[in-house]
Amino acid sequence: MSESLITKKALGETLKTLMREQPFEKISVKDICSACGLNRNSFYYHFKDKQDLVFWIFDYEFITLIRSRTFDGPFDLFETVAEYFYANREFYRKALAITGQNCFSEYFTEVFEELCAEQIDKYFGEDPNCTFYASFSADTMRQALVRWLNEGENVPPQELTRMAKASFIALSERCLQLYPEAVDDCRRRREKREREKEE
Repeated sequence: MSESLITKKALGETLKTLMREQPFEKISVKDICSACGLNRNSFYYHFKDKQDLVFWIFDYEFITLIRSRTFDGPFDLFETVAEYFYANREFYRKALAITGQNCFSEYFTEVFEELCAEQIDKYFGEDPNCTFYASFSADTMRQALVRWLNEGENVPPQELTRMAKASFIALSERCLQLYPEAVDDCRRRREKREREKEE
């Protein structure tokens, strides 16, 4: 492990520890450095501010995990996110509550939307509305995750995923009953795109 990574991990673990005891806005860069025995120059060599450190923690721990896996569907991805957040719930409850420009909540929204877009693209391909579909799906699932993280202490990640999946399936079934022609049209367009891709 490089010296740079050791320093970043030390700063990240220290921030996570401090955030168990106090809100993010009350923790200073000086507090972080003092608690892990590093000077401010070391901090600013690696991070522009403490918000940047929160992003790095998420990238290092979660994005690395995500990129090392393949997902059969959106709910496999959803469950992985839920498991990670649940294991680190004290930190992420506070991280997601941070407000202001370029806050972690905005960053997580962007990242989660990109991950959802990858799943959407597998089904919709070149559909011009893919960006909307990804945003809509990401907003729905992200809000469910955040609410559960703040309120669903006794609901394990697997149960949350089961309930989320059941909700989408029930809604899909109802749409099939109410809008059968639209569903058939959507299926035909998808099959056409798949045929064109094979040719």
